[in-house]
Amino acid sequence: MARQVRSEATRRKILDAAVEVFTEVGFAAADRGAIIERTGMTKGAFYHHFDSMESLASAIIEEGAKLLVAELGAMSDSFSPALENILHSTFITADLFASNDVVRTAEQLTLAFGKVNDSAISAYTVWIDAMTVEATRAIAEGDIRPEHDPQLVSESIISATFGARVLGRTTAGHDDLVRRLTQMWELLFPAIVTETSLGYYREFLSREALRHVQHNGAT
Repeated sequence: MARQVRSEATRRKILDAAVEVFTEVGFAAADRGAIIERTGMTKGAFYHHFDSMESLASAIIEEGAKLLVAELGAMSDSFSPALENILHSTFITADLFASNDVVRTAEQLTLAFGKVNDSAISAYTVWIDAMTVEATRAIAEGDIRPEHDPQLVSESIISATFGARVLGRTTAGHDDLVRRLTQMWELLFPAIVTETSLGYYREFLSREALRHVQHNGAT
């Protein structure tokens, strides 16, 4: 048991060092030696856990995917109106990508490789499926227009959220990401939200955006 604990601690130290290096210089420019030096370990310790830089990157992608799936679980567990859950989840996941180095690095590595590994595929599939369930419920609750396909609504929201994050990388500060998400929803609302619910969700969006700006300003 003690050996397993030490092994996990070593693996964790390598992953943390790799995330730091990838964040600083990117995967393409990252040097294995720099990661090993940062851990203060031997090459043997590194290769015991990761036989290549690609396997190291895959481990980070897998960990980032697990963190995302765990965060998304809160959406399906909530008893709030479904469209509130959907809107809230876009801000929560944006917070996660903005504040969690592992999740952010995992996404960047996925893009750098030009493909998505099984863990990342699973995370995005879970996100789409969970949001589709909520979109279906939002239609039944009279908040999303009944003529829309729930999965199409889900995929469109996730795509727009992802795009807001990518664009947000060109500017500094969490507040700008909140602004982009707010603009995204303001454009989506007339297309997907019923007339009777439109006013309420515009107010809900304003409160949600303000809450995330204040929360991140206080941390």
